[in-house]
Amino acid sequence: MKAKVGKSANILLRLVIMGLSFWFLYDQLAHKNILSDIMHQFKMTSIDNGHRNLMWLVMLLLPLNLSLEAFKWKTLIDKLEKVSFNRAFTAVLSGISVSMIMPNRVGDYLGRVFILEKESHIKGILVTIIGSLSQLLTTFIVGSIALVFSLNLFFDFDFSIHAGFSFGLMLLIFSLLTVALLLYFNVGLLKFLMAGIFPRRKEKLLRYADVFSLYTRLELLKVLLLSMLRYLVFSMQFYLLLLITGCEIAYPEALMLISLNYLIMAIIPTIAITELGVRGSVAIYVFGLYFANTVFWINSGATAVFAASSVLWIINLVVPAILGIIFVYRLRFFRKEDLDG
Repeated sequence: MKAKVGKSANILLRLVIMGLSFWFLYDQLAHKNILSDIMHQFKMTSIDNGHRNLMWLVMLLLPLNLSLEAFKWKTLIDKLEKVSFNRAFTAVLSGISVSMIMPNRVGDYLGRVFILEKESHIKGILVTIIGSLSQLLTTFIVGSIALVFSLNLFFDFDFSIHAGFSFGLMLLIFSLLTVALLLYFNVGLLKFLMAGIFPRRKEKLLRYADVFSLYTRLELLKVLLLSMLRYLVFSMQFYLLLLITGCEIAYPEALMLISLNYLIMAIIPTIAITELGVRGSVAIYVFGLYFANTVFWINSGATAVFAASSVLWIINLVVPAILGIIFVYRLRFFRKEDLDG
């Protein structure tokens, strides 16, 4: 009887999530004409030369981006339950689909761990958090470096004149990044932190939080390097889209602006499906500081940057989310052992 209830509940939840994902995507992109507006802006700003062919490279980088994330998650989750690369890849797609209807990509964790057949879903979520922390740490590392080098561009800041402030700022950033790296490479300490915050549930929490002690520093370094490689991939996608929309800028300077953009986005809480407006506004603000009062910015700069940012959002989030809806039907929210207690 319990098995039948579990099977019915699984089917019902799958259909609800698939329905909500389809409805959100349709409502935001088709019904509100957002997709057609973005594509119109993109066509208006795309330049008629060899740069347009770069769109193929942008699209080819998408499976590389997803594959790196899948391999990173597989590296982590294999400590709990061995999964094939194909299952890890479909788990990433499912996570993106579920995250479209939940705040701050929380659904990304849920969409992935429910592909596990035996291991605890809670442990799977905690392991997935480690991967997210590595990506967030990468964003803060690169973004902080970009912030230091951008001060003189945005605020006529002279490091030689403001030597004391410059040293203090760099020391602060270096200290924060050092602390963040130490915490990441000693992620096992999180289980004691959790036990300290919730002393009454210490015993139960430690049973789950033991997963934080499963990884060596070498393994954590591998995960961090994969996150950095993935960061370079989607940053390159953004840069190529900027070139396509006529934003002529050298790669080092573009990477600095892109890194600042991602740093700000990492701080702002959003729901993935409503992220487009925030993402575009942040990109326009950051690039506007750099291109202020230039002919390019006055004529079409803001539209070009918004179009590039929006198309990147469609490629890296909307396309995988649509594909991921198919795999949501494979998720097992309730298993026989869960129902048996």
